Amino acid sequence: MARADRHALLLADRASFDGAARRARIVRLSLALLVLTATVAAFLVAPRTPGRKFLPADTTGVVVLDVSSSVKPTTYFRIEQTLATIAATQSRLGLVLFSDVAYEAFPSGTAAAELKPLLRFFAPQTGKVDEADAQHARTPWDQWFSAGTKISNGLLLALRMLDEQHAKRAAVMLISDLADDPTDLTRLTDAVLAFQDRKIPLEIVALDPSPANADFFRRLLGDEAIFQEATLPTGAQARGQLELTGTFSIALAVFAVLSIGLLTVNVWWAAPLRWGREAA
Repeated sequence: MARADRHALLLADRASFDGAARRARIVRLSLALLVLTATVAAFLVAPRTPGRKFLPADTTGVVVLDVSSSVKPTTYFRIEQTLATIAATQSRLGLVLFSDVAYEAFPSGTAAAELKPLLRFFAPQTGKVDEADAQHARTPWDQWFSAGTKISNGLLLALRMLDEQHAKRAAVMLISDLADDPTDLTRLTDAVLAFQDRKIPLEIVALDPSPANADFFRRLLGDEAIFQEATLPTGAQARGQLELTGTFSIALAVFAVLSIGLLTVNVWWAAPLRWGREAA
């Protein structure tokens, strides 16, 4: 008779373990099913898009940018940050610049990367600026756009651009300090209602707005509206910083931990017990 393996356990009555083997097999199959279920659930609840939205790729987008003189230079970094983030995506969009009048800078369908040449106009300035330099226009539109602000003109032009594209899915991002001309408020309300009636998402990147202006847009868009406010650092303190924020998926974390725990239990407790006849 061959020598038994040193890890083998000689059993006189193998049949008495058949019931335990069946139970162990059921437990292992149950654990495998639970692991598979938890893994699929983790995949299903995983976020499909970044927590912060920048004109989803499956939409026709338009960026509406306030270039009136009321926009504070201290918030230029916010504009640069937002445009840089959009420019890094693969989306296609249109660009509207406005003060009291609106201008179509990029038609709908322009590659987002075309925004990059604009970033230099909003980069934080360093060093002292003498009076002679201060008299020169900082951006190409400073000498053409007025100090007034009529947000409705920018939003309505964006709607017209979307109509021309016959866009089925659309999204618009307004970047502004929200300091609208008081004579424009009624028309602005009508423009926002037009977005809501047509179910076009309107994201607002607010550039250090006054409390009154911020509250006005909150009343228009409701509590569920995407609304971002910012008072940003400038100069050396701000340079090079780009943060994307998003909500933490608790469901994803729970299912991921559950999957790991079930795999651990399966390896530690449900290892199969094998036996056979001793070789002669």
